[in-house]
Amino acid sequence: MFNFSGFVRYICVMTQKEFTYVAGETRAKAVSIAGQFGYAQDDAEDIAQDVMLKLWSLHEQLNDVAHLKASAVITTKRVCIDRWRTTHQHADIAITMPLIDEDSLHDRLEYTELEHWIGEQIDSLPSTAGMVLRMRQLEHRELSEIADILGIRQTSVSTLLSRARNELLNKLKRRNQQ
Repeated sequence: MFNFSGFVRYICVMTQKEFTYVAGETRAKAVSIAGQFGYAQDDAEDIAQDVMLKLWSLHEQLNDVAHLKASAVITTKRVCIDRWRTTHQHADIAITMPLIDEDSLHDRLEYTELEHWIGEQIDSLPSTAGMVLRMRQLEHRELSEIADILGIRQTSVSTLLSRARNELLNKLKRRNQQ
Protein backbone atom coordinates (compact mmCIF):
# COMPACT_ATOMS: atom_id res chain seq x y z
CA MET A 1 0.00 0.00 0.00
CA PHE A 2 1.28 3.47 -0.89
CA ASN A 3 2.07 5.72 2.07
CA PHE A 4 1.07 9.18 0.83
CA SER A 5 2.10 11.05 4.02
CA GLY A 6 5.59 9.52 3.85
CA PHE A 7 5.81 10.47 0.18
CA VAL A 8 4.76 14.05 0.91
CA ARG A 9 7.31 14.23 3.74
CA TYR A 10 10.00 12.96 1.37
CA ILE A 11 9.14 15.64 -1.19
CA CYS A 12 9.03 18.42 1.41
CA VAL A 13 12.51 17.82 2.86
CA MET A 14 14.85 20.74 2.21
CA THR A 15 17.85 19.77 0.16
CA GLN A 16 21.40 21.07 0.54
CA LYS A 17 21.01 23.07 -2.67
CA GLU A 18 17.84 24.79 -1.40
CA PHE A 19 19.47 25.52 1.93
CA THR A 20 22.55 27.01 0.27
CA TYR A 21 20.35 29.13 -1.99
CA VAL A 22 18.63 30.93 0.93
CA ALA A 23 21.54 30.76 3.41
CA GLY A 24 22.90 34.22 2.56
CA GLU A 25 19.56 35.94 3.08
CA THR A 26 18.90 33.97 6.25
CA ARG A 27 22.34 34.79 7.62
CA ALA A 28 21.80 38.50 6.94
CA LYS A 29 18.49 38.32 8.83
CA ALA A 30 20.23 36.63 11.77
CA VAL A 31 22.89 39.36 11.85
CA SER A 32 20.15 41.99 11.78
CA ILE A 33 18.27 40.41 14.67
CA ALA A 34 21.46 40.08 16.73
CA GLY A 35 22.12 43.77 16.04
CA GLN A 36 18.64 44.61 17.34
CA PHE A 37 19.58 42.83 20.55
CA GLY A 38 22.45 45.30 20.90
CA TYR A 39 25.34 43.09 19.83
CA ALA A 40 28.29 44.64 17.97
CA GLN A 41 28.85 43.62 14.35
CA ASP A 42 31.51 41.02 15.18
CA ASP A 43 29.35 39.42 17.87
CA ALA A 44 26.33 39.52 15.57
CA GLU A 45 28.36 37.70 12.90
CA ASP A 46 29.36 35.04 15.46
CA ILE A 47 25.73 34.61 16.50
CA ALA A 48 24.65 34.31 12.86
CA GLN A 49 27.30 31.65 12.31
CA ASP A 50 26.03 29.67 15.33
CA VAL A 51 22.47 29.97 14.02
CA MET A 52 23.41 28.77 10.56
CA LEU A 53 25.23 25.76 12.00
CA LYS A 54 22.19 24.87 14.07
CA LEU A 55 19.87 25.28 11.11
CA TRP A 56 22.14 23.18 8.91
CA SER A 57 21.97 20.36 11.42
CA LEU A 58 18.17 20.58 11.13
CA HIS A 59 17.92 21.15 7.36
CA GLU A 60 16.43 17.71 6.70
CA GLN A 61 13.62 18.49 9.16
CA LEU A 62 12.81 21.83 7.55
CA ASN A 63 10.00 21.68 5.02
CA ASP A 64 10.54 24.80 2.92
CA VAL A 65 12.11 28.25 2.77
CA ALA A 66 9.41 29.82 4.95
CA HIS A 67 10.03 27.18 7.64
CA LEU A 68 13.78 27.86 7.43
CA LYS A 69 13.31 31.63 7.80
CA ALA A 70 10.94 31.25 10.75
CA SER A 71 13.32 28.82 12.42
CA ALA A 72 16.20 31.25 11.82
CA VAL A 73 14.37 34.08 13.59
CA ILE A 74 13.47 31.94 16.59
CA THR A 75 16.92 30.36 16.82
CA THR A 76 18.66 33.73 16.56
CA LYS A 77 16.58 35.17 19.37
CA ARG A 78 17.32 32.17 21.57
CA VAL A 79 21.07 32.30 20.87
CA CYS A 80 21.09 36.04 21.69
CA ILE A 81 19.27 35.45 24.97
CA ASP A 82 21.58 32.55 25.89
CA ARG A 83 24.66 34.68 25.23
CA TRP A 84 23.22 37.54 27.24
CA ARG A 85 22.49 35.25 30.17
CA THR A 86 25.95 33.70 30.03
CA THR A 87 27.79 37.01 29.94
CA HIS A 88 25.67 38.55 32.67
CA GLN A 89 26.01 35.51 34.92
CA HIS A 90 29.79 35.70 34.58
CA ALA A 91 29.67 39.45 35.16
CA ASP A 92 27.83 38.87 38.46
CA ILE A 93 30.48 36.41 39.57
CA ALA A 94 33.27 38.78 38.54
CA ILE A 95 31.73 41.54 40.66
CA THR A 96 31.50 39.32 43.72
CA MET A 97 34.96 37.78 43.46
CA PRO A 98 37.70 40.11 44.62
CA LEU A 99 40.83 40.43 42.51
CA ILE A 100 43.98 39.55 44.35
CA ASP A 101 47.56 40.62 43.98
CA GLU A 102 49.69 37.51 44.44
CA ASP A 103 52.56 39.59 45.85
CA SER A 104 50.48 41.32 48.50
CA LEU A 105 50.48 39.66 51.90
CA HIS A 106 47.16 41.35 52.70
CA ASP A 107 45.50 39.97 49.53
CA ARG A 108 46.83 36.46 50.15
CA LEU A 109 45.48 36.58 53.71
CA GLU A 110 42.07 37.77 52.49
CA TYR A 111 42.02 35.05 49.83
CA THR A 112 42.88 32.37 52.40
CA GLU A 113 40.13 33.71 54.64
CA LEU A 114 37.70 33.66 51.71
CA GLU A 115 38.59 30.05 50.90
CA HIS A 116 37.98 29.09 54.52
CA TRP A 117 34.66 30.96 54.55
CA ILE A 118 33.52 29.27 51.30
CA GLY A 119 34.41 25.88 52.78
CA GLU A 120 32.27 26.66 55.83
CA GLN A 121 29.39 27.77 53.60
CA ILE A 122 29.58 24.58 51.56
CA ASP A 123 29.50 22.60 54.80
CA SER A 124 26.40 24.54 55.89
CA LEU A 125 24.48 23.56 52.73
CA PRO A 126 21.98 20.70 52.97
CA SER A 127 23.98 17.47 52.95
CA THR A 128 23.11 16.26 49.43
CA ALA A 129 23.53 19.68 47.84
CA GLY A 130 26.87 20.13 49.59
CA MET A 131 28.06 16.71 48.44
CA VAL A 132 27.00 17.38 44.85
CA LEU A 133 28.76 20.76 44.84
CA ARG A 134 31.90 19.29 46.35
CA MET A 135 31.99 16.37 43.89
CA ARG A 136 31.40 18.60 40.88
CA GLN A 137 33.54 21.64 41.72
CA LEU A 138 36.35 20.21 43.81
CA GLU A 139 36.60 16.64 42.54
CA HIS A 140 35.62 17.55 38.92
CA ARG A 141 33.28 14.59 38.54
CA GLU A 142 30.79 14.31 35.68
CA LEU A 143 27.07 14.71 36.40
CA SER A 144 26.37 11.12 35.36
CA GLU A 145 29.07 9.86 37.73
CA ILE A 146 27.61 11.87 40.63
CA ALA A 147 24.14 10.53 39.82
CA ASP A 148 25.47 6.96 39.93
CA ILE A 149 27.26 7.52 43.22
CA LEU A 150 24.22 9.08 44.91
CA GLY A 151 21.69 6.80 43.23
CA ILE A 152 19.61 9.68 41.84
CA ARG A 153 18.71 10.89 38.36
CA GLN A 154 21.10 13.16 36.48
CA THR A 155 18.44 15.87 36.25
CA SER A 156 18.19 15.83 40.04
CA VAL A 157 21.95 16.26 40.26
CA SER A 158 21.73 19.27 37.93
CA THR A 159 18.95 20.79 40.01
CA LEU A 160 20.82 20.26 43.29
CA LEU A 161 24.01 21.67 41.82
CA SER A 162 22.24 24.75 40.49
CA ARG A 163 20.51 25.43 43.80
CA ALA A 164 23.74 24.97 45.74
CA ARG A 165 25.66 27.29 43.43
CA ASN A 166 22.94 29.94 43.60
CA GLU A 167 22.76 29.76 47.38
CA LEU A 168 26.54 30.01 47.66
CA LEU A 169 26.62 32.93 45.21
CA ASN A 170 23.91 34.77 47.16
CA LYS A 171 25.81 34.24 50.42
CA LEU A 172 28.95 35.55 48.77
CA LYS A 173 27.11 38.63 47.48
CA ARG A 174 25.69 39.33 50.95
CA ARG A 175 29.16 38.92 52.48
CA ASN A 176 30.73 41.33 50.01
CA GLN A 177 28.02 43.93 50.60
CA GLN A 178 28.77 44.07 54.32
